Amino acid sequence: MISLQIIFHIDLNAFYASAEISQNPHLMGKPIVICRESRRSIITTASYEARKYGIHSAMPLFQAKELCPQLIIIPPHFALYKTLSQAFFQVISSFSQKLEVASIDECYVDMTEYIQKHHMHPYQTAKNIQETVYKTLKLQCSIGIAPNKFLAKMASDMKKPMGITMITNRNFKDKLWALPVGDMHGIGKKTVPKLQQLGIYTIGDLAKYENYEKIRSIFQKNTFVVYQRANGKDFSKINYERNELKSVGNSTTFEKDSHDEEFIKSVFRSLSHEVSSRAKKRDLVSNSISITLKYTREKSKTKQTIIDQYTNDFDVIYATALLLFESIYNGENLRLVGVSLNNVVHLEDINIQLSLFNQTHTQHNIQNQTDELIHQLNENFPDMKVMKASSLIKDKEIQKNILKIMNNFKERS
Repeated sequence: MISLQIIFHIDLNAFYASAEISQNPHLMGKPIVICRESRRSIITTASYEARKYGIHSAMPLFQAKELCPQLIIIPPHFALYKTLSQAFFQVISSFSQKLEVASIDECYVDMTEYIQKHHMHPYQTAKNIQETVYKTLKLQCSIGIAPNKFLAKMASDMKKPMGITMITNRNFKDKLWALPVGDMHGIGKKTVPKLQQLGIYTIGDLAKYENYEKIRSIFQKNTFVVYQRANGKDFSKINYERNELKSVGNSTTFEKDSHDEEFIKSVFRSLSHEVSSRAKKRDLVSNSISITLKYTREKSKTKQTIIDQYTNDFDVIYATALLLFESIYNGENLRLVGVSLNNVVHLEDINIQLSLFNQTHTQHNIQNQTDELIHQLNENFPDMKVMKASSLIKDKEIQKNILKIMNNFKERS
Protein backbone atom coordinates (compact mmCIF):
# COMPACT_ATOMS: atom_id res chain seq x y z
CA MET A 1 0.00 0.00 0.00
CA ILE A 2 1.37 3.38 -1.03
CA SER A 3 0.73 6.13 1.49
CA LEU A 4 0.19 9.70 0.37
CA GLN A 5 2.80 12.30 1.23
CA ILE A 6 1.83 14.97 3.74
CA ILE A 7 3.09 18.43 2.85
CA PHE A 8 2.85 21.46 5.13
CA HIS A 9 3.10 25.03 3.89
CA ILE A 10 3.98 27.21 6.87
CA ASP A 11 3.60 30.97 6.54
CA LEU A 12 4.49 33.55 9.19
CA ASN A 13 1.62 36.01 9.58
CA ALA A 14 2.35 39.71 8.86
CA PHE A 15 5.98 38.80 9.49
CA TYR A 16 7.72 42.18 9.76
CA ALA A 17 4.96 43.60 11.96
CA SER A 18 4.91 40.46 14.10
CA ALA A 19 8.69 40.60 14.44
CA GLU A 20 8.45 44.11 15.87
CA ILE A 21 5.68 43.05 18.24
CA SER A 22 7.78 40.10 19.42
CA GLN A 23 10.42 42.58 20.59
CA ASN A 24 7.96 45.17 21.90
CA PRO A 25 4.87 43.48 23.37
CA HIS A 26 3.19 46.86 24.06
CA LEU A 27 2.53 47.03 20.30
CA MET A 28 0.24 44.01 20.53
CA GLY A 29 -3.27 44.76 19.31
CA LYS A 30 -2.36 48.15 17.83
CA PRO A 31 -2.49 49.26 14.19
CA ILE A 32 1.12 49.32 13.02
CA VAL A 33 2.84 49.48 9.65
CA ILE A 34 6.44 48.88 8.68
CA CYS A 35 7.94 51.61 6.52
CA ARG A 36 10.10 54.69 6.75
CA GLU A 37 8.52 57.96 7.85
CA SER A 38 8.20 59.87 4.59
CA ARG A 39 5.29 61.10 2.51
CA ARG A 40 6.58 59.04 -0.41
CA SER A 41 6.98 55.87 1.66
CA ILE A 42 5.23 52.68 0.63
CA ILE A 43 4.02 50.29 3.33
CA THR A 44 5.98 47.06 3.53
CA THR A 45 3.77 45.22 6.03
CA ALA A 46 0.64 46.07 7.98
CA SER A 47 -0.50 44.39 11.17
CA TYR A 48 -3.91 42.73 11.14
CA GLU A 49 -5.26 45.55 13.30
CA ALA A 50 -4.15 48.05 10.63
CA ARG A 51 -5.70 45.92 7.89
CA LYS A 52 -9.10 46.36 9.50
CA TYR A 53 -8.90 49.99 8.34
CA GLY A 54 -8.27 48.90 4.75
CA ILE A 55 -4.51 49.37 5.01
CA HIS A 56 -2.36 46.91 3.08
CA SER A 57 1.18 46.40 1.84
CA ALA A 58 2.25 48.52 -1.15
CA MET A 59 -0.15 51.30 -0.07
CA PRO A 60 1.34 54.81 0.13
CA LEU A 61 1.87 55.86 3.73
CA PHE A 62 -0.06 59.12 3.38
CA GLN A 63 -3.16 57.16 2.34
CA ALA A 64 -2.79 54.82 5.30
CA LYS A 65 -2.62 57.80 7.68
CA GLU A 66 -5.85 59.14 6.24
CA LEU A 67 -7.54 55.78 6.88
CA CYS A 68 -6.12 55.47 10.40
CA PRO A 69 -4.88 58.69 12.06
CA GLN A 70 -3.62 56.75 15.11
CA LEU A 71 -1.44 54.51 12.91
CA ILE A 72 1.92 53.56 14.46
CA ILE A 73 4.80 53.76 11.98
CA ILE A 74 7.88 51.64 12.61
CA PRO A 75 11.00 51.79 10.44
CA PRO A 76 12.18 48.39 9.18
CA HIS A 77 14.85 46.49 11.12
CA PHE A 78 16.06 44.00 8.53
CA ALA A 79 18.76 42.48 10.73
CA LEU A 80 16.03 41.50 13.21
CA TYR A 81 13.87 40.00 10.46
CA LYS A 82 16.76 37.97 9.11
CA THR A 83 17.62 36.63 12.56
CA LEU A 84 14.02 35.66 13.31
CA SER A 85 13.58 34.14 9.85
CA GLN A 86 16.57 31.88 10.31
CA ALA A 87 15.40 30.94 13.80
CA PHE A 88 11.97 30.12 12.35
CA PHE A 89 13.43 27.73 9.78
CA GLN A 90 15.59 26.15 12.45
CA VAL A 91 12.52 25.51 14.61
CA ILE A 92 10.72 23.93 11.65
CA SER A 93 13.75 21.78 10.79
CA SER A 94 13.58 20.30 14.30
CA PHE A 95 10.35 18.61 13.15
CA SER A 96 11.52 17.69 9.66
CA GLN A 97 14.65 18.49 7.71
CA LYS A 98 12.82 17.85 4.43
CA LEU A 99 12.26 21.56 4.07
CA GLU A 100 12.24 24.06 1.23
CA VAL A 101 12.58 27.76 1.98
CA ALA A 102 10.11 29.63 -0.21
CA SER A 103 10.82 33.15 1.07
CA ILE A 104 11.96 34.92 4.22
CA ASP A 105 8.73 34.00 6.02
CA GLU A 106 7.44 30.78 4.48
CA CYS A 107 8.49 27.22 3.71
CA TYR A 108 7.29 23.86 2.45
CA VAL A 109 7.92 20.84 4.67
CA ASP A 110 7.46 17.14 3.97
CA MET A 111 5.99 15.89 7.26
CA THR A 112 5.16 12.36 6.08
CA GLU A 113 7.86 10.49 8.00
CA TYR A 114 7.42 12.57 11.16
CA ILE A 115 3.68 11.94 11.31
CA GLN A 116 4.05 8.22 10.58
CA LYS A 117 6.83 7.84 13.15
CA HIS A 118 4.94 9.61 15.93
CA HIS A 119 1.50 8.25 14.95
CA MET A 120 0.05 11.74 15.05
CA HIS A 121 -2.81 13.36 13.18
CA PRO A 122 -1.59 16.04 10.76
CA TYR A 123 -3.79 18.68 12.40
CA GLN A 124 -2.33 18.03 15.85
CA THR A 125 1.17 18.09 14.39
CA ALA A 126 0.45 21.48 12.83
CA LYS A 127 -0.92 22.71 16.15
CA ASN A 128 2.28 21.62 17.88
CA ILE A 129 4.37 23.48 15.32
CA GLN A 130 2.31 26.64 15.76
CA GLU A 131 2.68 26.48 19.53
CA THR A 132 6.42 25.82 19.33
CA VAL A 133 7.02 28.71 16.94
CA TYR A 134 5.00 31.08 19.13
CA LYS A 135 6.55 29.91 22.39
CA THR A 136 10.06 30.14 20.98
CA LEU A 137 9.85 33.27 18.82
CA LYS A 138 6.54 34.97 19.72
CA LEU A 139 5.56 34.73 16.04
CA GLN A 140 2.23 33.53 14.66
CA CYS A 141 2.00 31.28 11.62
CA SER A 142 -0.67 29.73 9.42
CA ILE A 143 -0.29 26.18 8.15
CA GLY A 144 -1.73 24.48 5.11
CA ILE A 145 -1.83 20.67 5.03
CA ALA A 146 -2.21 18.80 1.75
CA PRO A 147 -0.86 15.93 -0.38
CA ASN A 148 1.17 18.34 -2.56
CA LYS A 149 2.86 21.74 -2.48
CA PHE A 150 0.27 23.65 -4.49
CA LEU A 151 -2.68 22.59 -2.36
CA ALA A 152 -0.68 23.19 0.83
CA LYS A 153 0.07 26.75 -0.30
CA MET A 154 -3.58 27.38 -1.14
CA ALA A 155 -4.62 25.98 2.25
CA SER A 156 -2.27 28.16 4.30
CA ASP A 157 -3.80 31.30 2.78
CA MET A 158 -7.35 30.39 3.79
CA LYS A 159 -7.19 31.13 7.53
CA LYS A 160 -5.02 33.87 9.00
CA PRO A 161 -3.67 34.51 11.53
CA MET A 162 -2.85 31.21 13.29
CA GLY A 163 -5.04 29.18 10.96
CA ILE A 164 -4.75 25.51 10.09
CA THR A 165 -6.46 24.24 6.94
CA MET A 166 -6.44 20.75 5.45
CA ILE A 167 -7.08 20.12 1.77
CA THR A 168 -7.33 16.53 0.58
CA ASN A 169 -7.87 14.74 -2.71
CA ARG A 170 -11.50 14.36 -1.67
CA ASN A 171 -12.35 17.92 -0.66
CA PHE A 172 -10.17 20.07 -2.94
CA LYS A 173 -13.03 20.73 -5.36
CA ASP A 174 -15.22 22.06 -2.54
CA LYS A 175 -12.33 24.13 -1.17
CA LEU A 176 -10.99 25.57 -4.44
CA TRP A 177 -13.31 25.51 -7.40
CA ALA A 178 -15.66 28.27 -6.24
CA LEU A 179 -12.77 30.69 -5.57
CA PRO A 180 -12.08 33.55 -8.02
CA VAL A 181 -9.37 32.61 -10.48
CA GLY A 182 -7.24 35.45 -9.13
CA ASP A 183 -7.02 33.63 -5.79
CA MET A 184 -5.13 30.75 -7.37
CA HIS A 185 -1.47 30.64 -6.44
CA GLY A 186 0.61 31.47 -9.51
CA ILE A 187 -2.04 33.53 -11.30
CA GLY A 188 -0.88 37.14 -11.50
CA LYS A 189 -3.09 40.23 -11.42
CA LYS A 190 -2.39 41.01 -15.07
CA THR A 191 -3.48 37.53 -16.11
CA VAL A 192 -6.90 37.70 -14.42
CA PRO A 193 -8.60 40.08 -16.92
CA LYS A 194 -7.25 38.01 -19.81
CA LEU A 195 -8.86 34.90 -18.35
CA GLN A 196 -12.10 36.72 -17.66
CA GLN A 197 -12.26 37.79 -21.30
CA LEU A 198 -12.28 34.07 -22.13
CA GLY A 199 -15.15 33.45 -19.71
CA ILE A 200 -12.95 31.94 -16.99
CA TYR A 201 -13.86 33.47 -13.63
CA THR A 202 -13.23 30.72 -11.08
CA ILE A 203 -10.62 28.06 -10.43
CA GLY A 204 -13.33 25.57 -11.35
CA ASP A 205 -13.58 27.16 -14.80
CA LEU A 206 -9.83 26.78 -15.18
CA ALA A 207 -10.11 23.09 -14.28
CA LYS A 208 -12.58 22.28 -17.07
CA TYR A 209 -11.12 20.30 -19.95
CA GLU A 210 -13.25 22.18 -22.48
CA ASN A 211 -11.39 25.38 -21.55
CA TYR A 212 -7.94 23.84 -22.02
CA GLU A 213 -7.40 25.13 -25.55
CA LYS A 214 -8.66 28.59 -24.54
CA ILE A 215 -6.08 29.03 -21.83
CA ARG A 216 -3.22 27.75 -23.98
CA SER A 217 -2.96 31.20 -25.59
CA ILE A 218 -2.27 32.68 -22.15
CA PHE A 219 -0.14 30.09 -20.37
CA GLN A 220 1.53 28.52 -23.44
CA LYS A 221 4.12 25.93 -22.31
CA ASN A 222 2.85 26.13 -18.72
CA THR A 223 -0.75 25.34 -19.67
CA PHE A 224 -0.66 21.71 -18.55
CA VAL A 225 0.85 22.58 -15.16
CA VAL A 226 -1.81 25.25 -14.49
CA TYR A 227 -4.59 22.89 -15.60
CA GLN A 228 -3.28 20.08 -13.40
CA ARG A 229 -3.04 22.33 -10.36
CA ALA A 230 -6.58 23.57 -10.84
CA ASN A 231 -7.51 19.88 -10.70
CA GLY A 232 -5.63 19.40 -7.45
CA LYS A 233 -2.51 17.79 -8.91
CA ASP A 234 1.04 19.01 -8.42
CA PHE A 235 4.06 16.79 -9.01
CA SER A 236 6.74 19.29 -7.98
CA LYS A 237 9.04 18.01 -5.25
CA ILE A 238 10.34 19.60 -2.10
CA ASN A 239 13.62 21.22 -3.13
CA TYR A 240 15.88 20.34 -0.22
CA GLU A 241 18.72 22.37 -1.74
CA ARG A 242 16.74 25.51 -0.97
CA ASN A 243 16.61 24.79 2.74
CA GLU A 244 20.19 25.74 3.46
CA LEU A 245 20.72 28.69 5.72
CA LYS A 246 23.60 31.02 5.03
CA SER A 247 24.12 31.25 8.76
CA VAL A 248 23.16 29.39 11.91
CA GLY A 249 22.68 31.76 14.80
CA ASN A 250 20.93 32.22 18.08
CA SER A 251 20.26 35.25 20.25
CA THR A 252 18.42 36.05 23.44
CA THR A 253 16.93 39.17 24.97
CA PHE A 254 17.51 39.60 28.69
CA GLU A 255 14.58 40.10 31.02
CA LYS A 256 16.49 43.09 32.40
CA ASP A 257 19.41 44.96 30.85
CA SER A 258 22.68 43.73 32.31
CA HIS A 259 26.38 44.55 32.45
CA ASP A 260 27.26 41.53 34.61
CA GLU A 261 30.08 39.98 32.57
CA GLU A 262 29.87 36.57 34.24
CA PHE A 263 26.15 36.40 33.49
CA ILE A 264 26.69 37.55 29.90
CA LYS A 265 29.41 34.94 29.37
CA SER A 266 27.12 32.24 30.73
CA VAL A 267 24.51 33.31 28.18
CA PHE A 268 27.14 33.10 25.42
CA ARG A 269 27.86 29.56 26.61
CA SER A 270 24.20 28.55 26.24
CA LEU A 271 23.87 30.26 22.86
CA SER A 272 27.07 28.65 21.56
CA HIS A 273 25.82 25.24 22.63
CA GLU A 274 22.54 25.79 20.78
CA VAL A 275 24.29 27.02 17.63
CA SER A 276 26.64 24.04 17.70
CA SER A 277 23.76 21.59 18.15
CA ARG A 278 21.79 23.07 15.27
CA ALA A 279 24.78 23.09 12.95
CA LYS A 280 25.69 19.50 13.80
CA LYS A 281 22.13 18.36 13.29
CA ARG A 282 22.28 19.61 9.71
CA ASP A 283 25.94 18.75 9.06
CA LEU A 284 26.81 22.41 8.59
CA VAL A 285 30.20 23.96 9.34
CA SER A 286 31.82 27.39 9.00
CA ASN A 287 35.10 29.20 9.52
CA SER A 288 33.34 32.50 10.23
CA ILE A 289 31.98 33.26 13.70
CA SER A 290 30.33 36.47 14.85
CA ILE A 291 28.64 37.91 17.91
CA THR A 292 26.07 40.67 18.34
CA LEU A 293 25.71 42.98 21.32
CA LYS A 294 22.56 45.06 21.46
CA TYR A 295 22.40 48.02 23.81
CA THR A 296 19.13 49.66 22.71
CA ARG A 297 16.77 49.25 19.76
CA GLU A 298 18.94 51.65 17.78
CA LYS A 299 22.42 50.82 19.07
CA SER A 300 24.17 47.50 18.54
CA LYS A 301 27.56 46.08 17.63
CA THR A 302 28.49 43.06 15.56
CA LYS A 303 31.97 41.58 15.33
CA GLN A 304 33.16 38.75 13.12
CA THR A 305 36.35 36.71 12.89
CA ILE A 306 37.72 34.08 10.53
CA ILE A 307 39.42 30.96 11.89
CA ASP A 308 41.69 28.74 9.85
CA GLN A 309 39.42 25.68 9.43
CA TYR A 310 35.74 24.87 9.31
CA THR A 311 33.95 23.82 12.50
CA ASN A 312 30.67 23.34 14.30
CA ASP A 313 32.34 22.47 17.59
CA PHE A 314 30.83 23.99 20.73
CA ASP A 315 34.21 24.67 22.37
CA VAL A 316 35.47 26.59 19.37
CA ILE A 317 32.29 28.63 18.94
CA TYR A 318 32.15 29.48 22.64
CA ALA A 319 35.84 30.34 22.92
CA THR A 320 35.70 32.56 19.84
CA ALA A 321 32.56 34.28 21.10
CA LEU A 322 34.35 35.11 24.35
CA LEU A 323 37.35 36.54 22.52
CA LEU A 324 35.13 38.68 20.34
CA PHE A 325 33.17 39.79 23.38
CA GLU A 326 36.38 40.83 25.14
CA SER A 327 37.44 42.76 22.05
CA ILE A 328 34.38 45.03 21.80
CA TYR A 329 32.57 45.10 25.13
CA ASN A 330 32.83 48.40 27.00
CA GLY A 331 30.89 47.70 30.17
CA GLU A 332 27.56 49.19 29.11
CA ASN A 333 24.20 47.58 29.85
CA LEU A 334 23.16 45.03 27.25
CA ARG A 335 19.63 43.98 26.33
CA LEU A 336 20.49 41.23 23.82
CA VAL A 337 23.45 39.07 22.80
CA GLY A 338 23.80 36.67 19.89
CA VAL A 339 26.21 34.16 18.35
CA SER A 340 26.31 33.08 14.73
CA LEU A 341 28.13 30.77 12.34
CA ASN A 342 28.21 32.63 9.02
CA ASN A 343 28.47 31.39 5.43
CA VAL A 344 27.87 27.82 6.50
CA VAL A 345 28.60 24.92 4.14
CA HIS A 346 27.87 21.20 4.18
CA LEU A 347 30.48 18.86 5.57
CA GLU A 348 30.41 16.90 2.34
CA ASP A 349 31.23 20.03 0.35
CA ILE A 350 34.63 20.53 1.90
CA ASN A 351 37.64 18.25 1.79
CA ILE A 352 39.26 19.19 5.04
CA GLN A 353 39.24 17.60 8.45
CA LEU A 354 37.19 19.18 11.23
CA SER A 355 39.83 18.90 13.90
CA LEU A 356 41.31 22.32 14.56
CA PHE A 357 43.87 21.20 17.02
CA ASN A 358 47.29 19.65 16.71
CA GLN A 359 47.65 17.14 19.53
CA THR A 360 51.44 16.79 19.10
CA HIS A 361 52.21 20.02 20.93
CA THR A 362 53.58 19.58 24.44
CA GLN A 363 52.08 21.55 27.30
CA HIS A 364 55.35 23.42 27.69
CA ASN A 365 55.38 24.53 24.06
CA ILE A 366 51.72 25.56 24.25
CA GLN A 367 52.39 27.64 27.35
CA ASN A 368 55.32 29.40 25.68
CA GLN A 369 53.21 30.06 22.59
CA THR A 370 50.39 31.38 24.77
CA ASP A 371 52.53 34.00 26.47
CA GLU A 372 53.90 35.14 23.12
CA LEU A 373 50.48 35.20 21.44
CA ILE A 374 48.90 37.17 24.27
CA HIS A 375 51.71 39.68 23.99
CA GLN A 376 51.23 39.95 20.21
CA LEU A 377 47.46 40.30 20.48
CA ASN A 378 47.70 43.02 23.11
CA GLU A 379 50.24 44.81 20.94
CA ASN A 380 48.10 44.57 17.80
CA PHE A 381 44.69 44.97 19.45
CA PRO A 382 45.14 47.19 22.52
CA ASP A 383 41.39 47.44 23.05
CA MET A 384 40.94 43.69 23.37
CA LYS A 385 42.28 43.30 26.92
CA VAL A 386 43.41 39.76 26.12
CA MET A 387 44.28 37.60 29.12
CA LYS A 388 45.21 33.99 29.60
CA ALA A 389 42.57 31.45 28.70
CA SER A 390 42.48 30.16 32.27
CA SER A 391 41.17 33.50 33.46
CA LEU A 392 38.36 33.44 30.92
CA ILE A 393 36.98 29.94 31.52
CA LYS A 394 37.94 26.94 33.60
CA ASP A 395 37.36 24.06 31.16
CA LYS A 396 40.77 22.75 30.09
CA GLU A 397 39.61 21.58 26.67
CA ILE A 398 38.15 25.00 25.91
CA GLN A 399 41.41 26.59 27.04
CA LYS A 400 43.27 24.53 24.45
CA ASN A 401 40.81 25.60 21.80
CA ILE A 402 41.22 29.26 22.70
CA LEU A 403 44.98 28.97 22.25
CA LYS A 404 44.53 27.62 18.74
CA ILE A 405 41.94 30.24 17.84
CA MET A 406 44.18 33.00 19.14
CA ASN A 407 46.90 31.66 16.89
CA ASN A 408 44.63 32.19 13.89
CA PHE A 409 42.75 35.25 15.09
CA LYS A 410 42.04 37.57 12.17
CA GLU A 411 39.44 40.18 12.95
CA ARG A 412 36.89 41.16 10.33
CA SER A 413 34.85 44.24 11.10
